[in-house]
Amino acid sequence: MYSLLALKQLQNFKSSSLKSFKNKATNTTNKIMSLIKQQNAPRNGVEWLSIKKRSQNRKLILALAFAMLAFQSNAKNVLFEVSDSDANVGNTHLSTGYSFPGSRYLDVSGKIVDENGQPIPAATVSVKGTKIVTQADANGVFQLKNIEDGAVIIVSYVGYKPLEVKASSGMTIKMIPQSNLEEVVVVGYGTQKKGNITGSVSSIKMDKIGSIPVSNLSNALAGRAPGITVTNSSGLAGATSTIRVRGSFREPLYVINGVIKNKASFDALDPNEVDQMSVLKDAASASVYGAQAGNGVIVVTTKTGKVQKAQFNFQASNTLATTTKTPLGDITTAADELTYQNRVTRFEWEQGARTTPYVQPNNQREFDYFNDKVYNVNDWVWRNPNSQKYLLSVNGGSERITYYAMAGYTDEQGTYKNVDFGKFNLRSDITAQLSNAISMNLNLSASQQNNHRFFWQGDSADDFNVGDFYRVTFNWTKLYPFYTEADGTPANQVTAFPVQTPLGSFQAWSVIDQVNGDRYVDTKNRQFNPILTFNVKLDAITKGLSAKIAGNYEAVDYMRKTFITYQKNYVYSPKDPSGNRFIPAAPDPAKTNTYTFGQAQPSLGYEMNNAWRYQVNGFLNYDRTFDKHKVTAQAIFEQSEFKTTYITTTGFAPTASIDQMFAYSASAGNRTGNATEAIGVNGGNAFNSWISNIAWVGKLGYNFDEKYLVDFSFRYDGTPLVAETKRWGFFPSVSAGWRISQEGFIKDNAKWLSDLKLRASYGTTGNLVNTSNNTIGAFGFEQTYGNGNSYIFGNTLFRGVAPGSTPTPNQTWATIYNYNIGLDFGLLKNKLTGSVDAFLNNMKDILGPRDIIVPASYGATIAPENYAARSFRGLDFNLEWQDKIGQINYSLFGNLGYAKDRWDVLDQSADYLPGGVNEWRSAIGQPANRIIGLKAIDLIRTQEQLDALNAKGFLQYGRKPYLGAILYEDVRGDAFKPGANNKIDDNDLQVLSNNAIPRINFGFGFRVNWKGITIDALLQGVGAYDRMISNQEGGGMRQHGGNFRTYYPIWAGDVWTAENPNAKYPRPVGQNWQESGTGASSFWMVNGAYLRLRNINVAYDLPQKWMNKAGLAGTQIFFNGTNLLTFSAMKEFQDPEQNNYDSFPIMKTFTLGLNVKF
Repeated sequence: MYSLLALKQLQNFKSSSLKSFKNKATNTTNKIMSLIKQQNAPRNGVEWLSIKKRSQNRKLILALAFAMLAFQSNAKNVLFEVSDSDANVGNTHLSTGYSFPGSRYLDVSGKIVDENGQPIPAATVSVKGTKIVTQADANGVFQLKNIEDGAVIIVSYVGYKPLEVKASSGMTIKMIPQSNLEEVVVVGYGTQKKGNITGSVSSIKMDKIGSIPVSNLSNALAGRAPGITVTNSSGLAGATSTIRVRGSFREPLYVINGVIKNKASFDALDPNEVDQMSVLKDAASASVYGAQAGNGVIVVTTKTGKVQKAQFNFQASNTLATTTKTPLGDITTAADELTYQNRVTRFEWEQGARTTPYVQPNNQREFDYFNDKVYNVNDWVWRNPNSQKYLLSVNGGSERITYYAMAGYTDEQGTYKNVDFGKFNLRSDITAQLSNAISMNLNLSASQQNNHRFFWQGDSADDFNVGDFYRVTFNWTKLYPFYTEADGTPANQVTAFPVQTPLGSFQAWSVIDQVNGDRYVDTKNRQFNPILTFNVKLDAITKGLSAKIAGNYEAVDYMRKTFITYQKNYVYSPKDPSGNRFIPAAPDPAKTNTYTFGQAQPSLGYEMNNAWRYQVNGFLNYDRTFDKHKVTAQAIFEQSEFKTTYITTTGFAPTASIDQMFAYSASAGNRTGNATEAIGVNGGNAFNSWISNIAWVGKLGYNFDEKYLVDFSFRYDGTPLVAETKRWGFFPSVSAGWRISQEGFIKDNAKWLSDLKLRASYGTTGNLVNTSNNTIGAFGFEQTYGNGNSYIFGNTLFRGVAPGSTPTPNQTWATIYNYNIGLDFGLLKNKLTGSVDAFLNNMKDILGPRDIIVPASYGATIAPENYAARSFRGLDFNLEWQDKIGQINYSLFGNLGYAKDRWDVLDQSADYLPGGVNEWRSAIGQPANRIIGLKAIDLIRTQEQLDALNAKGFLQYGRKPYLGAILYEDVRGDAFKPGANNKIDDNDLQVLSNNAIPRINFGFGFRVNWKGITIDALLQGVGAYDRMISNQEGGGMRQHGGNFRTYYPIWAGDVWTAENPNAKYPRPVGQNWQESGTGASSFWMVNGAYLRLRNINVAYDLPQKWMNKAGLAGTQIFFNGTNLLTFSAMKEFQDPEQNNYDSFPIMKTFTLGLNVKF
């Protein structure tokens, strides 16, 4: 007989090595069950059982048998003994990994406090090497039962250093705050301790944005990091924000879980699934991404499992929204339009022969008629937008396997009826420790975005500014009903008698039916992305050596369905043509109109873009410390490939008005289709920024005594977008840091100085854009051919072939040479921390056209060349104060970035060179974004001013001046000859501002926590920014309305009239003239700087004692508001982030939500 003793938690009784003994163990279990009744009472809460040996492999069989017994009897702990009178094996270790101790067990309890002795509720407490885990209560107290004597417990909490202490009873554990310097942040191809970073890297704290109600991740980032400009130009459901790093003109490179992605994949992320986000701003940090890193890099890692018991988190929220500015359609009234018609017709009479007395078209009769009538488009198509969001996640695991899974759903109802946006997110991350040396990670993600909106021929389905439609909602006349009853009575609801508006181009269709009718565009974007990674420790070869291989596959597609039907309405006729022309007559069935949307037949169309991409990375890593010397190294291979197929088909001539293709004619003339393929280069829609490549990457770091830091990296990059002889580029970087605060002379003499680090870096990255800021096209380095003229030979149509653009045989990428110097500091035990950076980016060899004179017989376009150069320079700064007063934890933070570009080399015509008549317009030494226009003096307000101008023959664009016109400064004559010539035209244009984009971006805010109440606030803004008030057609404000409708509300506002000569705006004349407001000029230029309360979040954690009774780990109720307050000089026009006056407005949101942990 043998003696065998075993104690183990129930969940650890699983082992694949026992499967072969399952049948025998089952029989043994049945025999054991019959013995249970004969056993003594449990000893110290542990069930004690005995059995004789029965078969071969008895140890494994018994181990499995007792495990199964424990499962069947729901025993929390099971103690096994197989006794033998001859021997006592004592401590024995089976091949299954079970331990058989001769030790004792105890209950452990304690209290967790912070550095000031205050309790830390919800701190995580686990037993090292097991799955045993618990959480401290509201008083910081925890308990663990039946813990092996001598075990080590691990205590962790956000913002504090994890602690490992020997288990005992009645202990008090004091947590030590984690310094920002010890924070591990994600960088290119890895992570690094913040205190040892030598490049310019900004981290975005994701815990502050999880409650912000955004449909796309980019919308939550404004003001979160210095040097990052985030602009949300539209509040339409599903709209995204643009991101620019340090003044660049393109989106940065996005890297998610080590894989290069595009903006669509980044925006598809839910903020709650993101663990870390870093912005790599200089070449020292970004050069490892080579040719694609020229506009900065945003690196993201998603959440992974933790060694803890399974913790579920459920979040639900509801959001209401409204515009930050009153919709323009709600500003004007019918009376405004009647007044506008009177004013414009008066002007037309004054400018005419005046052979008959002026008779205004609208009198008191017309004004009185509209006292009780409102014809506002928004009353029919607008709805108050709202959205719901639901999120469920689980996180947990043991030292052998950890897991994280999340599912999220967002449903957003837009501001217009039939505008909806839906978003689904799924993510699963599993890490398994296959052996002591090998681990495996499988990360699966899937997402889908559904965008449904009404069809509008004036706006692309991918355009979220919808300017063409939005301006229809405010320029549509308010003088005629949208629907009538059968007898002509204006109706306040949809009837069978839609009215054709009888003014201008609007005679053809109905805007109400356009939104509420059956036409639509439905778009679905889907992404599926598995990433499989193996990590191998190679300490057996040499200590600190490891390897990793990661494989990524992405399947991405979008499908768009467009359903277009015709629209029918009744021609408007006045009931009394000689009386009030605004009273409608009964609809006449003989007088109808059909609007075809420019199509010969109603149609149903499909667009499908299917793409796949893979990326494979191989890593060889080295990380080892020798006394005070730490050496790190990486060698990386990367290969990726991308392919997309684009297919379209459209059917015409339906037999019934339904949105299924079987209802459409199958004849060749009524079915069209096309298909294209792309390999290795940019795709359209959701696939832009994907480029096939092969690269070798190297990184080497040296750290002496946490004091002197040196990093070197390079990328040897290959891309198919450039010529074969230029296909490979080498992008090196070097950076160094000196932690001055670690020097003895600082430690001994400046106790208040917690940290001081000086950084400097130099490096290169590539950039695949040309002088127009567009990505370099494919195959520009060789002659291409496309379809040319077609001809008919016999009964056959033949398509011709024609050569494409003249190739650039040596086409290559631009190279950016980056210089960065920075200072990181921490004062007063790191209560005050911050950093400041100065940078210079020299971008050379930019592809662009040359200004070369060639013979007329050349017969082709001149090939572009890599010759142009521009530079960017600026500063980044951030500051944070963290402290505690009693039970109040608080922090204050702020960041600021300044960046400005200029052209250094760019071909220009001779008259732009020094001494030329257009030297003032030269781009050399100037930023790309400037405002050029006329300089306004004032309005022509009095007859005396007008007479003086006419006396000297003054003209503006060939027209005589008039009262109420804008008067411009006369600075040049014909051919830009200096000096006035009593004539205003384009020769008088001037540079009005060098700040057409924001040069300064900033954000600041605070966070306060007290007894479960947390308040977060972020204010964000921009400066050094001039805005030209613009319409879609360009700068200035046009008077599109002619003599019948106001069009833009300002023409019904404070405008010049004989009774109001000191007005703010020009006279309504119904013409798009420069002197009436058209065109960029200083008259319309305003300070574009703004400060807005970007986000405020108020959260309350319900008392933990309530949660304990409910069996919950925690519950939080929160309120979140975005864009609640804005301070800007643009009060009368548009939101300062809006694209232009007639683009869709920005929204403010109000969210109430709930977070539950269990």
